[in-house]
Amino acid sequence: MRRLSVASALLVSAALGGCSDARIAMPSELQSSTEQLRLAGMGGWQDGHFRLRASEGRFSRRATQTKLFNTFVRNVGSGSFEVSGPELGGSAGGRCGFEEREIDAGVAVLPNDRLTYRCVFHRDGRPVQGGLMLAEVPHGSGLLAGRTRVGELRLDQFVVNIRPIHHMRGGSLPNGTPLGYSFDVAGRQVGAVDLNGRNKTIYAPRQPGPERDAVLMAALALSVFWDPGA
Repeated sequence: MRRLSVASALLVSAALGGCSDARIAMPSELQSSTEQLRLAGMGGWQDGHFRLRASEGRFSRRATQTKLFNTFVRNVGSGSFEVSGPELGGSAGGRCGFEEREIDAGVAVLPNDRLTYRCVFHRDGRPVQGGLMLAEVPHGSGLLAGRTRVGELRLDQFVVNIRPIHHMRGGSLPNGTPLGYSFDVAGRQVGAVDLNGRNKTIYAPRQPGPERDAVLMAALALSVFWDPGA
C-alpha cells in the first residue's frame, strides 16, 4: 500500500536503483544480436536532458496522486521527450499520459479503473500515424494475483508487441512492477529496454530500419513513464 506520493516514491526508487548494476534477464541470443545503447540522464528528475550515444535530448514528466475520503485514489501523469542525432536519423519525440483509479481498502489497494499509458509520436516535425498503448492486466490468479503491463506500438504500418520483464539476471524472485520490456515483431523478439537503475539500457537491432527505429521510440517512451506501481 502506497503512503508516499507517486513522485516521491519514484525518486526514492531511482536513487536506490542507481546503486545497483543488476540487469534484467534476457535470452543470450538477444544480447548477442542487438546493440546495447546506454540512456543516460533520465533518472529520477522531472525535467532534464539525456544522452543516447551520439544523440541528445530533453524530457519532462509529472505524476500526481489524489484521494477522495482517503479511499478513492486517482493517479495521473504525463511525459514527453525530444531527441535529435544519428540514432534516429534526425529529430523525433513523443507526448505521453497515463491515468489509473484505485480503491484503498486499508490492507490492500484494489484496482478500480486499470492503468493505461498512451503516447503519440512525431518525426522531423511531422506526426507519425499510430502510437503506443500500454495497459495493466492481471498477473496470476487468486487473492495474491499481481498486476503487470502489456502493450503495442504502431509506427505507420509497423507493429511491435510489448511484453513485461519482471526478473533480474541470475534467477532472483520476480519484481512486482516490470523492470523492463521486451519488443516483439511477428512473434520474434527484436529488442528490449532495461529500466532498472538511474541509467537505462536499450537493446536495439543493429541494422538501421523500421525495427530499430520502433525499438528506440518505444524504449524512450517507456523510459519517461513514471509508473505509479514502482
